Amino acid sequence: MTTNQLTTAIATTLAQHFPNIPIHPATGSISPNPDSKGITYRLLSAQLTRERSDRFVQSHAYEIRWLEADNIPATLPDELFEALETISVEGTPYRATELRWETENDNPRLLVYYTMRTTKVSESGTTMQHLEQRHTALKAANE
Repeated sequence: MTTNQLTTAIATTLAQHFPNIPIHPATGSISPNPDSKGITYRLLSAQLTRERSDRFVQSHAYEIRWLEADNIPATLPDELFEALETISVEGTPYRATELRWETENDNPRLLVYYTMRTTKVSESGTTMQHLEQRHTALKAANE
């Protein structure tokens, strides 16, 4: 699973759970436009760590923001938790390892962490095979 696939799955999940709310990727600005409405999402970090020669840990942290800081629905934290706790990435469910609702500069945000363990699968190579050829000589019986 790639970071782009996970990000797309988060956007799709948010759009499915909040069909009447605009969902868009966050811009570079930390403080959103005061006229903006809806939910933004952005990747905060992505990390791939090797545990062993054939095993890796992928860690992704996302920030989800409700853009109307003065008009937060009371059920929003619970709805976001429910929507993002388990997401489907190309048919495979992934569960968040941590969901944390916090306030930064009076702007509420949800931090979502996904951690996956992956194993490098070695390709099964075909072993060398010995090909044996035999030549048979045919003699003419007309001697």
